[in-house]
Amino acid sequence: MKNLLIIAMFVALMVIVIVFGLPRFPRQERAAQPRPPASPWNSGAIQSTFAGAQVQEADATHATLIFLYDLDNNTDADYRFAKGAGTVVMTRLKSNGSLSSEAPIELNNSVFLPARNRTRIALQVTRPFNWPSGLPATQIGPVNQVKFRQLVADEVANLSGFVMFDTATHFQIELPGGWQELQPSASAAGLN
Repeated sequence: MKNLLIIAMFVALMVIVIVFGLPRFPRQERAAQPRPPASPWNSGAIQSTFAGAQVQEADATHATLIFLYDLDNNTDADYRFAKGAGTVVMTRLKSNGSLSSEAPIELNNSVFLPARNRTRIALQVTRPFNWPSGLPATQIGPVNQVKFRQLVADEVANLSGFVMFDTATHFQIELPGGWQELQPSASAAGLN
């Protein structure tokens, strides 16, 4: 009888240790529940138009290419997007339409886009470029114009445009290329 009582106490102690002492694991049913789907990107709220390109001197060996776009807010709400981590700019490749983040392109400044209004934005990228020496800034000349156009043409050779994503609002803004007129002409290319 004494042995039976010791065995019963040992079994009761083991049950208490198992129930209260071991860590609790989530049930398998909870782990199998699917996550809620991510909200889709809104690509129709804001439309854009290519407005032009500029080349500015960053330093003696680098140029900053600036691509200008007009954004149209088609919504009844004001929209802000900030320069920085929350705004991602990628290139859209002409060859297959895929997105690329290979080249570091960024928004020039933070932007405020009022409801039912238009705002101009600038995207910028810096590239190696040997600036002509000895010329005042107002005297670029036709040879240098061709060099600037070639710099832009090389940059956009395989691009059909850019795409800007605002990760906070899930807005996707297609920024189409319109730089056919930026290609160096055959007659100007002979000035090299």
